[in-house]
Amino acid sequence: MKQLSIIITILIFVTVGKSQTNIYHPFPDSNAFWGIHGTNCFYPDWWQDIRYGLNGDTTINGKLYSKVYKLLDSTLTNPNSTYWAAIREEDKKIYTILFYYPEETILYDFNLLIGDTITYNFQYGLPEDFGRVVTKIDSVQLFTNEFRKRFTLVSIGEYFGITDSVIEGIGSIGRCGLFNPLYISFPSNGSSELFTCFKQNEIIYYLNNPVCDHCFCSLYITGLEDKKGTAGIHVYPNPFSGQTKIESDYYLRDATLSLYSSIGRKVKQLNNISGKEIIIESDGLLNGLYFLNISQNNIIIGTVRLIINN
Repeated sequence: MKQLSIIITILIFVTVGKSQTNIYHPFPDSNAFWGIHGTNCFYPDWWQDIRYGLNGDTTINGKLYSKVYKLLDSTLTNPNSTYWAAIREEDKKIYTILFYYPEETILYDFNLLIGDTITYNFQYGLPEDFGRVVTKIDSVQLFTNEFRKRFTLVSIGEYFGITDSVIEGIGSIGRCGLFNPLYISFPSNGSSELFTCFKQNEIIYYLNNPVCDHCFCSLYITGLEDKKGTAGIHVYPNPFSGQTKIESDYYLRDATLSLYSSIGRKVKQLNNISGKEIIIESDGLLNGLYFLNISQNNIIIGTVRLIINN
């Protein structure tokens, strides 16, 4: 009798889960947050939290998009957060326009079946033969105990074999989360990212945070130690003598680097920067604290504190 009861319970559980995945969960269009936690195996004290949030709408080419911001803190109200992308849904397909690439590209397609391939017209760092094929579709239980459909995609082409998981109504839960695979980061320099959470209307739906038991472990990312940066900007070494290397998690094009003294005076500027690495020289600057900004298309995409110690 006890075994029968257990079997019935399991059947009910499976049936409920299957019925929930038959209900389509649209992509959020407001009051949603995605969190990513970054670390570096060569610099144990270094970390960064990247947070994306939806805040407001915009119309581009006659189509309505939700605006995605890279958040300076865990709120949508900080005026220093930076606009990052526009995103919209149509026929269970999610499209985006990143601020540094003007063309719309597909991000997710929740109509796909096993064996289907999704390709991207985003050629800003992705190889021309890049695509992803659906190898599995199942369900996953969220933090709220509800079930949602999950797609397993494997990349083809130059990045053959890289696996990602995409959850309906949430997006990618691999690596850098929301903008996978348009934003690809490999731990070649010791850095790695982990998608930590998704919440909407203050309800946590997905949570995989190694640091604490909620979405955002701290309110602000200001006041960081000197090794820590924002918006995927890394500095090695820091403090430095003579020269240091600035690394960006995504490809820069015609970017500007500005270095300011601790009292706000600009002491160095590099223009027309392209690529993911920048070497800067101390060039006789006095020892002390400096602030480095990297901007592109008149938008500050990263800020980090430097210490020169010649």
